[in-house]
Amino acid sequence: GNSWMWTTPGGDCKTFQGPSCPATCGKVLPDGKRAVVGYEDGTVRVWDLKQGSSIHVLKGPDGHQGPLTCVASSKDGSLVLTGSVDCQAKLVNAATGKVVCVFQEGSAAPQTPAGGTEEPESNSVESLGFCNVMPLAAVGYLDGTLAIYDLSTQSLRHKCQHESGIVQLLWEESAAVVYTCSLDGIVRLWDARSGKLLSEYRGHSAEILDFALNKDASIVVTTSGDHQAKVFCVQRPDR
Repeated sequence: GNSWMWTTPGGDCKTFQGPSCPATCGKVLPDGKRAVVGYEDGTVRVWDLKQGSSIHVLKGPDGHQGPLTCVASSKDGSLVLTGSVDCQAKLVNAATGKVVCVFQEGSAAPQTPAGGTEEPESNSVESLGFCNVMPLAAVGYLDGTLAIYDLSTQSLRHKCQHESGIVQLLWEESAAVVYTCSLDGIVRLWDARSGKLLSEYRGHSAEILDFALNKDASIVVTTSGDHQAKVFCVQRPDR
């Protein structure tokens, strides 16, 4: 359950000891003073990086019912999203450690936090992230659903379907546009305001394992199970 932090360029290491199970994902928050780490037992911890102590621990009904798969933070670090194999994405107030709401695919509305537990479903959250320019969040699921949620109303705004499971999603820095890559080897661009598919980029013969955008989102670089890396020049019809 340990996670480690190295300083650069000195290389000094600090260890953060979590529960007696592996840490599965983590992210340093924008203030550089805190980090959120998810664990195999469904626990989420917010760490004080200077003190080496946990500020908040989310477990039981506040945590997840299965291993964490991904975490993300809003641009100002006030909100955190956590995703798990239990098919849920939880919106957490990073300052208080309180769960604001629970998003779950297959339900038109998010669930409110409750004390009870439910059986996990056979669909997992694979990737998630916040939009920088609008109060929106995107959650990508193993069944190929991209869900766009309105954080102001805590409601589902759009469901965008893929032909196979989503591997990763990324928001464009300065627009409400979300990019997805999936197991079918295709990169897709979505307008989060309308839910409309803007364009697709094909060329891989196997699943895309990961991808990245340059700063102005004019280039997408992909890596795939077909042993190839590809560079795509983005041409958006809306700009």
